Amino acid sequence: MVIQQVGIEEAVHEALKTMHELDREEVAMFIIDPLVLYILGATSKRCLTVAEMVPVVNLPIATCYKLVYQMEGHGLLASCGTQRTGRGRATAYTSVLKEMSLDMRNCVMHISVTWKNGVTEEFRREMGAQVPREAPSSTTLSCPVSEMDVDQALGSD
Repeated sequence: MVIQQVGIEEAVHEALKTMHELDREEVAMFIIDPLVLYILGATSKRCLTVAEMVPVVNLPIATCYKLVYQMEGHGLLASCGTQRTGRGRATAYTSVLKEMSLDMRNCVMHISVTWKNGVTEEFRREMGAQVPREAPSSTTLSCPVSEMDVDQALGSD
């Protein structure tokens, strides 16, 4: 399969324009979905059809098609064009994501994304308001996780 690099760059540019027309919060929430990250990772280096993505991301083909359609709508995937397959023609896709880092500090998620056009953006998401708990009646502090939960998690008897 031969895909023109200029066409891919134009497609990535158009996808990024689509993404920037959407709500940043919506894009940030969508981009941290583990399944979306699998597809972005699989398509970051080369263009793949959905059929080629399926074994890489280990998803059912219907789920993969649905996510690819949503990701294209969010501007996270760009169409590289179509290619001939054994069953006809299929669209190949590439990620618009070049690199991403995620950092959690004080219940706030910080995401730094560099797109394939070289632009870096920062997203910030608070993970929920802290609910003040009532002070315990004794001098010991209560813990939301019991020792039995910790033992089970660590595999202790």
